[in-house]
Amino acid sequence: MRHLHLTCLAILVLARTAAANDRPPPRENDPDDFVRYIFEVNACVLTEAQLLKIYQDAGYGLMGANNAVIAVSNREDIEVLDRNPFRYRYYGSDYCGF
Repeated sequence: MRHLHLTCLAILVLARTAAANDRPPPRENDPDDFVRYIFEVNACVLTEAQLLKIYQDAGYGLMGANNAVIAVSNREDIEVLDRNPFRYRYYGSDYCGF
């Protein structure tokens, strides 16, 4: 139940940012849509450190955020651009599918 609360909180916090970036906010309780959103508002490219901070700010804690970053890095719609530091490109949406 804690993850549900954290996801709702993260969506509410990020919804304000979405309005400023003209990207639709993530659907509630949809981790795939959360990934879409965080990449779209960051020009479709994020570093590992940025991903970790985003998930920590969303309330996942250090271990949860680390697990989320690992899960994101293993997605089929993520491309590794650099390995030092790790930098990822998302191409799983029309907005980022360039």
